[in-house]
Amino acid sequence: MSLFLILKLNYLLLCLKVLLVSSLVQLNTKSSSSSSNNNNNIPNIPPSSRVVFVGLDESKFRHPLDRDLTARVQAAPFSQLAQEGLRRTYPLVEEAVRLDLLSSSVKVSRQQLPELYHLLLEACRVLGIYREESSSKDIKIPDLYIQSSSQANAFTLALRGRDAPPIIVVTSSLLDRCSEPEIQAIIGHELGHLKCEHSLYLTLGGLASAPLRSLPFMGGTVDRLLQEWRLAAEYTCDRASLLVAQDSKVVAGALIKLFAGTSKYSMSTDAFVAQCVEYDEKLKSANPLVRMSIQRQQRTHPLPVRRVAELEKWAESTEYANILKSGSSA
Repeated sequence: MSLFLILKLNYLLLCLKVLLVSSLVQLNTKSSSSSSNNNNNIPNIPPSSRVVFVGLDESKFRHPLDRDLTARVQAAPFSQLAQEGLRRTYPLVEEAVRLDLLSSSVKVSRQQLPELYHLLLEACRVLGIYREESSSKDIKIPDLYIQSSSQANAFTLALRGRDAPPIIVVTSSLLDRCSEPEIQAIIGHELGHLKCEHSLYLTLGGLASAPLRSLPFMGGTVDRLLQEWRLAAEYTCDRASLLVAQDSKVVAGALIKLFAGTSKYSMSTDAFVAQCVEYDEKLKSANPLVRMSIQRQQRTHPLPVRRVAELEKWAESTEYANILKSGSSA
């Protein structure tokens, strides 16, 4: 393997780690007698009271900044060539991760933790990733793994349109902390990363902007923009989570349990939103040096209070209401 390819892989791994650190949760099993993409092996999903979104375009629920920067990357010169290069390199990273998970985690399937398997299938159906009547080989149910960890976390490793199914990992700590509807909302968040191909476009954005970061007065601006994009991608996936749950209290409940680190006591979503208002008021009146220090902090995810407040705001928006109206009965 050439030194150039090794360096390229190392950079790709670094970009992926940024995206994979504490995201908010998928699966499929491979039968010994057939391929994991064979829809004939997928059991029927009992109907639910939620609507499903057949052919849902991810641009409909993307956060505006995520939508704008993704479109810019897609329209950039040589974008298709760069995408193809990453899609060819990516399997090496994915193969290593998949083997590690198979050796040290529990893979969910119809036989193993079938309750979680059902939650995944239903979430895929709601977001239009999977349809029982479709025989398309491009529709892949992700592989869902449960990993033992004291850290409450979930992440995805995925590119659409590849032979191998995407990967979603949920840690045991997060699983123990949440109810089944909340777990499904977490899976919906991770499906949002898959549907929007954040692994691909955030990596392309980082590679494309690398030369600009060495220019005077440009490096800081570019880094801030990339960080804002990563944060916007998390807001996008919280929206995907809401489209799966179709109840903002369920999604907020999962987020609050993640932030608080416990599910022992009942917590109020409304009180947490009020906490966000309190934070904004105190931030405005804070010492300028303190405020600047907070604003310059490097984060892989938005502030907890921001996430819940943004979620509740979008749940009351016309945009969300229109998407719900476009859905059909399960």
